[in-house]
Amino acid sequence: MTQDLTSIFNQLIAGVTQHRIFLLFLTCTGLGFAGARLIAGIPFREHLLDVPKERSSHTEPKPRGGGVGILAAFMVAGLTLRIPTTFLFAAILISSVSLYGDYFRISVRLRLAVQLISAMIFLFPLLPGLSAHFDLSTFGFSPFVFLLILPLIFIFLIGTANFYNFMDGINGIAGFSGVIAFGLLGLYTLTRGPADDCQKSLSLLSICIALACLGYLPLNMFRAKVFMGDVGSILLGFVFAALVITLAGNDLEMVCFAALLFPFYADELTTMAIRLRNKENLAKPHRRHLYQILANEKGIAHWKITLFYGMVQLGIGTGALLLYAYGMLTVVLFLTICFLAFAFISRSIRRHTAVSL
Repeated sequence: MTQDLTSIFNQLIAGVTQHRIFLLFLTCTGLGFAGARLIAGIPFREHLLDVPKERSSHTEPKPRGGGVGILAAFMVAGLTLRIPTTFLFAAILISSVSLYGDYFRISVRLRLAVQLISAMIFLFPLLPGLSAHFDLSTFGFSPFVFLLILPLIFIFLIGTANFYNFMDGINGIAGFSGVIAFGLLGLYTLTRGPADDCQKSLSLLSICIALACLGYLPLNMFRAKVFMGDVGSILLGFVFAALVITLAGNDLEMVCFAALLFPFYADELTTMAIRLRNKENLAKPHRRHLYQILANEKGIAHWKITLFYGMVQLGIGTGALLLYAYGMLTVVLFLTICFLAFAFISRSIRRHTAVSL
């Protein structure tokens, strides 16, 4: 009798939990939409609008900051799922300052300073266990070698936040990529095997963010009424990198998880290489990314480019996860081939446009 009551009680708890998570998913989707709708409907003063410039890929002024709904969804999901306080605070800090930057001028130095502080807040409590991702003892290395790897983790965290921001230049691309990257990451880590409560919460958080991006898309994908702004794009990049770091059980998983955002990394790195070769100021606005050339010089509809990037992202991300069982060498070889193919296609397209190589 006692066993039956215990079984019934456990089933009731499981049912309540499932309903609570389902309600959370609906809430995050709704917040993603509501935030974008709110910003799109507020009467803006002229300097609060994203006015088209020479290097813009849009032709009409649109309000920016529609990513506030994604920020709200992140906060609600983070508090509900009880994710680590330092994770929550670091992401809110970097996104809040970015929201301020959407409407008022902020220097690049201040932005980077806030991003560095946010990265430090996030990483500090993880340092004791983070070195376990890199099995240095296998190669006879001193544990102090981890101190050489740590700056690369900082670069990955801050770099991804900015890369995501730089790639948010045409309708739908940031939101659609968010749906795929966070969705795959959350679903994979939920189904890969045993995990503690914190890991499950972070996996559910990833799905919540994917749904918030999905809610945002109707107001941005085809005929954009609002832009995500730094508040959304920098938040998504920072949180994605943070989830990769915390959810990966080893260095191979970290590589596979990062590959879920492959087109963004590939486009940004190839564009940076071209601009560095041409001795351009990387802080200066431009429209030299491949997706911008396709939209501006080639005249391809934004939604078509977004869908193409999404299909490439889905294919390569899924491929990296499937190849995990074959080891680091196989995964790195696969991603290298994909990157070289992307670089070759990018170079070919650039050679047949007015954009210099």
